[in-house]
Amino acid sequence: MGAALEEKVTQAVRQHDPGRAPWVLHLEEATRGRRVVIRSGRDVKSWAEKFPTPEEVRPSSCQRCGAASRPLGGLLQLHGHGVRSRQVRGPATPTGPPELRVTSVRRYLCTRCRATQTVTPREVLAKRLFSAAAIALALAFFGVTEMALSEVRARISPWVAVGATAAAGWVSLRRWVVAVREGRLFAVRAAPTTWTARQVAARAAMTLAARAPVRPGTDDVVANAFVGALSG
Repeated sequence: MGAALEEKVTQAVRQHDPGRAPWVLHLEEATRGRRVVIRSGRDVKSWAEKFPTPEEVRPSSCQRCGAASRPLGGLLQLHGHGVRSRQVRGPATPTGPPELRVTSVRRYLCTRCRATQTVTPREVLAKRLFSAAAIALALAFFGVTEMALSEVRARISPWVAVGATAAAGWVSLRRWVVAVREGRLFAVRAAPTTWTARQVAARAAMTLAARAPVRPGTDDVVANAFVGALSG
C-alpha cells in the first residue's frame, strides 16, 4: 500500500463520525482494478445479527481519490453499490470446531473515480476464504505447537472429505506461510531468508499474539494469535 493511500485511510479513521457503528478501519488494497476492501470493527456474529444499513458502514471518504462521502453542501459521492455474499471459513473461537459461514458484505461506488469499495466484517480478508483469525490460528498451530500439516488442516478447515494428497498435508497453509514471508499477509517483520516455514509461521503467530488485548494471566500464544489477528 502506498504512503498516500495509507494517509487517506488514517484521515478517514480520524474524521469518521464516532456516533456511527464501531469503525476500526483496516484497508486492504486489491491488486487489480479499482477495488478496495475495508474491514469494519464489527465481527461476523454481530454483523449477521443486525446487518448494517448502507449509511451505518458507509466510509467517510473514498479510499482511492479521497472524495468526501458527503461533502458539505454537495451531493452524496459514495453510493451504495449492492450486496455480495462471502464465505468465512475456520473456527469462530480459538478452541471451536471448523465452520463454514456465509456473510453479506456491502459495496460502495465512488462517483468521482468509479472505484468500488467493499466493507466487510473484521474477520474477512481480501481474496481469502478463511478468516484472519483462522489463518492466524493455523500459523500458531504449525509454527508454535509444531502440529503436522494434516492435523492443522483438521483443526481449521471445515472440509472433512479430502483426497489422498491433501490428507498428508495442506496446500493452503503452505501458501499462507509464503504470503507472510513475502509481506502479503499480516503486517509482521520480514523473516530471514534462511528460516524454515515453521519459523516464519511461529514469528507471525507470536507477533499477532502480542497485538491481542492484555489480559492478566493469559499467556496462551495460540489463543492470543487468534484474537490478535482481529485487533490490527
